[in-house]
Amino acid sequence: MVDESHVVLRRQGVGLGELRRVGRRLASALREGDLVLLYGPLGAGKTTLIRVVAEALDVTDPVRSPSFTLANIYAGSLVIQHLDLYRLDEIGDDDALALEEYVSEEAVTLVEWPQAGIGRLGPASWVIRLAHESLHERSLEIEALTGDARERWKTAGRHE
Repeated sequence: MVDESHVVLRRQGVGLGELRRVGRRLASALREGDLVLLYGPLGAGKTTLIRVVAEALDVTDPVRSPSFTLANIYAGSLVIQHLDLYRLDEIGDDDALALEEYVSEEAVTLVEWPQAGIGRLGPASWVIRLAHESLHERSLEIEALTGDARERWKTAGRHE
């Protein structure tokens, strides 16, 4: 259930241009220690949004979905840890995979398909939901789960 007081953006009919603008605004609102969970079906724009965020944070390496490697780490003005848990049905407490080690106070952690890691990743700062509306448009919702994140979002919007 979405807490409406946490929703900082809800849009329909979002094309690639608007997704890029939102990604740049999000990048300017992110800080070390932020955990961002991205939900949505295949092809909804999760990796595209992460590419925009990485580019806005001065990452020069190509950003690829880490579906087979689980995690990619990029250096820019902030360290970005990009996780993709699509291939993991469920991660049990006895599994050797230590997802909590990927969430760091010295990096921004962006997680696609986070369902398998809930409870292991720690508390999220941001939740992003994307859904298909048509071939070229999607719905987009961003929740800032802390007061600090909501303030940073407002401040980031002043620079648009």
